Amino acid sequence: MTMTGARTLAAEFGLMTKGTPPEQVAEEGVPQVLGPVPRGMRPAAIDILHLGYGGAGGALYGRLPRGWRRRWYTGPLYGIALWFIYLVGIAPLLGLRLERRREIREWAVLAADHVLYGVIVSRLGPPVD
Repeated sequence: MTMTGARTLAAEFGLMTKGTPPEQVAEEGVPQVLGPVPRGMRPAAIDILHLGYGGAGGALYGRLPRGWRRRWYTGPLYGIALWFIYLVGIAPLLGLRLERRREIREWAVLAADHVLYGVIVSRLGPPVD
């Protein structure tokens, strides 16, 4: 939710002018998923799908070895790694065109919100001693 909020703010400030990756996946990559969803409800549906993806990523982070999770940088690196997997695996697999045409400020926003995601995910759950 934090990542979605940060990205919404970035869009409101004009830093994100093209579609977000969750919008691209839903609209270009797997449009049949949104087919039965009324147009006015699609932004909410996309957010719910993205929250589910983020929740699954957080659960996977919790399964990493305890020794890895103890290090302060593991969370931010994990967030960047998930983004990298999206860029080199998911986006090409779905044939998403927009990723190749982003401006530097949009890349910076996307990197920053994935680092933020990793920081938040690494701080959730029981403390790692």
